[in-house]
Amino acid sequence: MRLKKDYLSGLLEGYKKANELIASERRRRLAQMTVKDSVREYDHLCKLYAVLGKKGLERLESRKISSLIKRRQTLNNAGSIRLADLRT
Repeated sequence: MRLKKDYLSGLLEGYKKANELIASERRRRLAQMTVKDSVREYDHLCKLYAVLGKKGLERLESRKISSLIKRRQTLNNAGSIRLADLRT
């Protein structure tokens, strides 16, 4: 299947903007964190690993992947993407 060039360019531009926004939000959040906040978050992650173990982390990763797929589907639906309309 081939997609229209203008659609693909728009899609890539949208992903670029989304990635820039996510990076900007991450920088803002990290800049506001105190040393105490950072240590607390690190300690929480260590405790989480101790409780979950390797199997638990694998399940968590699986849920993360599912969440990313759902988000992508939502973005596709929000853009009213119809593959039949995009074929050249």
